[in-house]
Amino acid sequence: MQNYDLFDYFRWAAGIVATVYATVITVQSLWGWYVYLAGSDRYMSMLRRYLIVHGLRLRFGTFWGDLVISILLTVIFFMLWRAHVIIYDLGDRLADQQTAQANVARLDEKIRQRVHERNGVEPRQQ
Repeated sequence: MQNYDLFDYFRWAAGIVATVYATVITVQSLWGWYVYLAGSDRYMSMLRRYLIVHGLRLRFGTFWGDLVISILLTVIFFMLWRAHVIIYDLGDRLADQQTAQANVARLDEKIRQRVHERNGVEPRQQ
């Protein structure tokens, strides 16, 4: 039997809602910028060229620190995710082990009773 935690369902639901929300907002923003910059008048073409020139002049050396931090945070996220998987698996294995021990104890008791019944001796109470 699986152990289901209400927090797990909440966590997955919150993750799905947040992902869909962030995706919708991002697409709406990008579409808005596209429509705004797609104008055909003289000032829009100047603005497009201005953005392209500044995009090309962007120095990527200043963003290496942010890139390293983003990569480290991603690695930490996956490590925590793996730790949660291991912890949940450990809980399931411990529950299975306890069930197996209880089954062995019941089986031992039945064997003792049958042995005592065959020998004609009353079983001892433990």
